[in-house]
Formats: sequence, structure tokens, C-alpha cells
Amino acid sequence: MKYSLAVLLVSFVTLSDETSLPDHDPGLLPKEESVPASIQILKELNRAPPLPPTTMTSNVETRWFPQWLDNFDNNNTGVWYNRVMINEAYFQDGSPIFIYLGGEWAIDESGINSGHWVDIAKEHNGSLLYTEHRFFGLSIPIRPLSTENLEKYQNVHQALADVRNIIRTLKQQDKYKDSKVVISGGSYSATMVVWFRRLYPNDIVGGWASSAPLVAKVDFQEFMKVVGDAYDQLGTPGCYDIIKNATSYYEDLFSAGKGAEAKERLNLCDNFDPDSEQDRWQIFSSIANIFAGIAQYQKAGDLWAYCSVLREFDEDDATALSKFIQWRLHNPQCVSARYKSTINYYKWSMDNYDGTGLAWTFQTCNEFGWYQSSGSSQQPFGSTFPATLYTDQCHDVFSTNYTAVQIQANVNQTNEEFGGLSPDVTNVYFTQGGLDPWHTVGAGVKQNATIIPYASHCSDFGSISDSDSPEMRASKLRLALLVRKWLA
Repeated sequence: MKYSLAVLLVSFVTLSDETSLPDHDPGLLPKEESVPASIQILKELNRAPPLPPTTMTSNVETRWFPQWLDNFDNNNTGVWYNRVMINEAYFQDGSPIFIYLGGEWAIDESGINSGHWVDIAKEHNGSLLYTEHRFFGLSIPIRPLSTENLEKYQNVHQALADVRNIIRTLKQQDKYKDSKVVISGGSYSATMVVWFRRLYPNDIVGGWASSAPLVAKVDFQEFMKVVGDAYDQLGTPGCYDIIKNATSYYEDLFSAGKGAEAKERLNLCDNFDPDSEQDRWQIFSSIANIFAGIAQYQKAGDLWAYCSVLREFDEDDATALSKFIQWRLHNPQCVSARYKSTINYYKWSMDNYDGTGLAWTFQTCNEFGWYQSSGSSQQPFGSTFPATLYTDQCHDVFSTNYTAVQIQANVNQTNEEFGGLSPDVTNVYFTQGGLDPWHTVGAGVKQNATIIPYASHCSDFGSISDSDSPEMRASKLRLALLVRKWLA
């Protein structure tokens, strides 16, 4: 039988001044060249929403909150320690608590040291918290990251309950007992904001969801279409066509039985098998995801600049694309794009946690899908990486139980539990970027979301500035006004 949260609170107080815990060191990494390109690229794609650099002195402290290993099994008394960062520089007793939820990334102090959320907290003399999601960063509840352990302990329900526990633990302290709580998040953690409000409406007075995907979906083919749109609208003239022409060239080489030539021109490692359908899926998805990672977090002028670099590499489109890919991967001796290498790396990381996204990959298999495929014909990245690439990975990494049919059932269950585009929540402010590849599975105008033209994924976290578009500035002002209303 579990003991009370009051006992856990004692543990928190004991550990509150610690900056690290002894059991959080990752295992030894393999040599850098053995990390497959797909792993490197997805790590970049799934990074935390970027914040503008700041010269402010950090007032952020790291604390460790005790959490139940299983929030829903009363017979499981296992406890682990959850990394949380706290900034109380502006706090006065009884003032609000502003929580920024971490997603599929390691947290750092920048999340609560600068930006619009920090500015709003400062206005209200608020305390700022940044919570780290279980199985990311240094918040690892249990090892190894086996399929059995992930199936038991890694899901959004457990993560939301962790946030609830942190809030309720804080509220037991005298200085916080009268504090109202507001939360924010970006990307997946914005999804968590919405779903937290749905499941635990009495624990917070409101939340801000920036770029929240709400509809789980296996074949997320719309993603690459929006990526292509971004290059078409914001890149240099002809940039879209360079990508499309080069991709088609390499697809045609493989189709014509000239895979060895394609392999040489793309500088693929010796173990790449041109005759393997899965290897071909892997390299084309990696190429697309490199461009997607740039577009997903683009700022004004970024795509124009990157397109200029692409063209400068060579007048020949196929050569330019290959050189661009090498450059973005830091010019490796060769590009590791073998499907089996990706599978082996994920299996290695089960016993050697290294922060490369195994836990997130598991969640996509078990809950969300969101596989960014080449299914749309209205994008420049070809047609050679179906969603099957990713469902095969689920099957080969985690368990033969993760068939395409089962993954679709998992996705359906998520949408049924949380309502998809109709989550039935109040006091949540939805913002979306007009050129965010994720916006097609998020709240739109019909759901009263604010759509910021030409903006990318989670692009509204920075402080209000002269560089903001009128629509961006208006959205930030609206959020500040809503928070005032929620806290009144």
C-alpha cells in the first residue's frame, strides 16, 4: 500500500538543494560515426522549442521531486526522482505558479529564464517551474528502458499525473497554499496542457498551448506538404524545385537498378543495401527530415538563407542536395542510413540510455503515431518513405505485437480518450503557426485557435519585440490579457 504524499514531501525538502542524483548518468555512447543519421536527425526534429538567447543572470535552481513509479497502481510503492527547475526570483508568497511543461526533450534553465511566459510571470510576481517529462533528460524512473518497462510506465497519463503530483506537493507549502496555477507548453507538451486541463481542471485556472497536436494519426502525410509549402513561400526562387528534382533523380536511379550509383553520390556507408526497400525508405525519410527540421523551427530569413546555401553547393540539383545533406550532418565520413542500424541503435539504447529519443519513439508506437510520411503528392520529397517505415520500426524495436493494425488501434484509443479536435476544455489559449507542419493536426479557427501567419512551430515563446509581426504581437498581448482574467 502506498504511503501518503506528505511523506513524499519530506523527501522533496531533503533533496531540494541537490543539483544531481547519483543514478542519472547515461551509459557509454558508441562511437559517433555509429549513430545512424536517422537518430541524429530525429533528435534535432524533436528538440525543445527554441528561445532567443538572453544575457540575464540565471536565478534557476534544480530540484528533485519524488514521484510514484506507477501513479495508478496502489500496490506499486516504487519511487523515483523527477527533475524540476524553479525560478522564484519574482515570487511573493501566495502569488501564482507558472509551470512550463517539458516534452520529449531534456529541460534546461532557458525555459524559465527568459521569454514571454517569464515576462507574464514577472508581471504577477509568479514562481516559475519547468517540469521534465518522465523518461527524458535526467528524469529516468527505471532502467532498463525495456519494452516491458515502457509499456507499464511511459505514457501521457503517467506524465500528466506526475504534473498533478508536483502541483499538489507544492501547494502543501505555506508560501504556495493560496497560489493559483497556470501552465504552458509547446508541441507535445502543449498537447499535455490541453489534456491536463481536461483531466484535472481543478488543479489549474488555465493554460497556453502553443502548436499543440491534438489528433493522433498514423500516416501524418500532411506534415511534409506544409514543410514543402514553407520552402515554396519563404525560400529562394526555385528552392522547392531543387529539392524536388534532386529527390526524383535519386528515386529514379534506385528504380532503374542503379542503386550503387545513388549510394555513391549520396555518400552512403558500405552497409547500405540499395536493394533493400527499408534502407531506401530510411535514406529518403532522413533527407526529408533534415529539411523538415529546418522548416519546423524557422525564423524570418532562415529558409532563404538555407536555400541559398543549397544552391551554392552546386549548379547540379542532385549534387547540391547530396552536399547539403553532408553539411547538415557535419560532413561524416559516410552517411549511415541502413534501416537495421537504426533498429540496432534503439535496442542498444534500451540498456544504454543516451537521450536520443527511444522513449518518444515508443510513445508514437503506443499512443500517437504522427509518422511523417511521403504519402502526399503535394510535397517535394518524393514517395519513398511510407508510414510503414515507422510501424515496421515499432515492430522490430519493441515487440511483434506492434503491428500496423495494433498501432492504428492505439491511435484510435488516444483520440477517443482525449477527444481529438474537440477536447472539451475551457481556459486554454491555442496558438498555431500558419507554416507550422504540425498545425494540420491541431486546433484551427473552428476551435478558436489564433493562427499566426508565416509563423513556425512554437515560434511565439520569445518576449514581445520589434521583430514580431503585428499578428504575433497581438497574440502575445491576448495571452497576457487572458492570464490576467484567469488569475483575477
